[in-house]
Amino acid sequence: MNPVKFYLLTDTHYFEESLGAEGKAFEDYMQKEQYFMKESSAIVKSVFNRVAEDTETDIVIIPGDLSKNGELESHKSFIKELYKLRESGKKIFVITAGHDYGDAFAFKNDQWIDVEGTDFNALTDMYKDFGHGDALAFDEPTHSYMAQITENVRMLAICCDSENQPKGAMDERLMAWAKEQLDKAKADNCSVFAICHYPIIPPVPVFDLIGDTKVKEWRKVASFLADNGVELVLTGHMHIQSINEYYSENGNRLIDVCTACLVGSPAKYRKITVDENSVLNVETIDVGDFGGVPDGVDAQEYFDNQFRNSIVTRVTRALDGGKGIVKHLKKFGKKFVLTGKVGTLGRILFIRLDKSLKNMKIKDLIGEVGLAIFMGDMPYVEGTPIHNALNKVLKRFSFILKKVEPKLQKCDVKIDLKDMLLNTVGNNKGYSDNNAEFKLK
Repeated sequence: MNPVKFYLLTDTHYFEESLGAEGKAFEDYMQKEQYFMKESSAIVKSVFNRVAEDTETDIVIIPGDLSKNGELESHKSFIKELYKLRESGKKIFVITAGHDYGDAFAFKNDQWIDVEGTDFNALTDMYKDFGHGDALAFDEPTHSYMAQITENVRMLAICCDSENQPKGAMDERLMAWAKEQLDKAKADNCSVFAICHYPIIPPVPVFDLIGDTKVKEWRKVASFLADNGVELVLTGHMHIQSINEYYSENGNRLIDVCTACLVGSPAKYRKITVDENSVLNVETIDVGDFGGVPDGVDAQEYFDNQFRNSIVTRVTRALDGGKGIVKHLKKFGKKFVLTGKVGTLGRILFIRLDKSLKNMKIKDLIGEVGLAIFMGDMPYVEGTPIHNALNKVLKRFSFILKKVEPKLQKCDVKIDLKDMLLNTVGNNKGYSDNNAEFKLK
C-alpha cells in the first residue's frame, strides 16, 4: 500500500446540550449508557483541538454515528466543529450511520422530550463538504463513496446503515458498485483502504453469535474486500478497541481496525500510518481530560466508572419483571449480582477458585471483565485467576454447551462455545488491539 497518514476517530455521538440533558429521567437513562451524553460536545471539541495542533497529519476520518440520535441541532453544531477543524488545514472524511437520522429525543423537566430529528436524505447535503462532495464516485441510495485521499491512495467509504437496504448489510447491488470502483482504482495504480461503520470481522469471537455486532454475512464481505485489493478496513459501531485479521479462501488478508467510542470508555482514538515500506502502524491515543472531569478524578477512571456502572445496570435490569416463580428467581438473581461474592458462586458450583477472587463482588467482576474486553488486549489469558475460573465454569456446563452449539451454527464454520468465550476474555492473537504493526502488500 502507498504511504498515507491520518487520524481515525469514531462514534462521536455529538449532542447539542442546549436541547436538554438534565433531570431525573436523564439521570435514569444515563445509568445504562456506556458513553457520556451531556459532556459529548466538550469531549469532541477537546479532541478536535488536539488534532488541529498536529501540523504533520492533515487527514481525519470519522466512520459514523456522528450524532447522539440524529438530532438536527446536534448535526448543525457538530458540522460547525468540523468546519473549524478543516480551517486548521485538515481534510475530513466522514460517513453517517444509524444514530444520525430518525426520531430524536432529549431531557427536560424530569421527562423525555421529542426534538427535531434528521431525515436520512438530508444528510447528503449536510455533510457534502466532508467526503462525498468531492468524491470520485457516490452511491446515492446508501451514501457510500470512493474518495482520493492522497495522490496514490483511495478510500472506499461503505455506508451499510442506510434506509435503503437491510441494516448492517452490504448487499449485491452495493457490492457490484464497490467492485466497479475497486477495479478503476487498480487500473489507475492506486491502493485502496476502506471504512465502514459496522465491523467487518467480529471484534471478539463471541460477537460472531450476536447479530448487530458486525456486517451481515461478514465472511462473504471480508473475502470480497480482500480478494479485490482491500487489505485494511477501519470500523466502529461496537465502541471497542480491536484489531483482527481474516484470510479469504484465496489466501488474501483483511485487517479490521475497530476503534472505540470517542465520548465514552474506552475513550480512545487512533493515529494510523502506512510508510514507504508498506508498514502499517496503529497508535492508540487516550481522549484524556476534556475540561469536564471533577477535580481530583483521573480522566480515564471517570470514563471507565461510567462503563462499569452501565454494564452492571444492564445486567440487573434484565433481572427485573416476570411473574410468579420467575419473578422471585429474578429478584434473587438481581440481589445476588449486586451483593454476592465470587467465592459464594464458586461454592455453589463446587469450583475451587483462586483466593484473590473469593472476596470480590460479582458486580465488580462483571464490570471489570466487561471493561477489559472493550479496552482490547484482554488480559485474562491462560494461567490468570479469571481465565482459570471461567474455564472451570465452562467445563462444569460443557454438556449444556454441546447441546446449544449446533443450534447456534449458521454456516459451515464449527462453533466451539468454550473456545469462543475464553478467547473473548483473553487475547491470544499475538499482537495488541491498541498499538500494532503489520507489513502490508
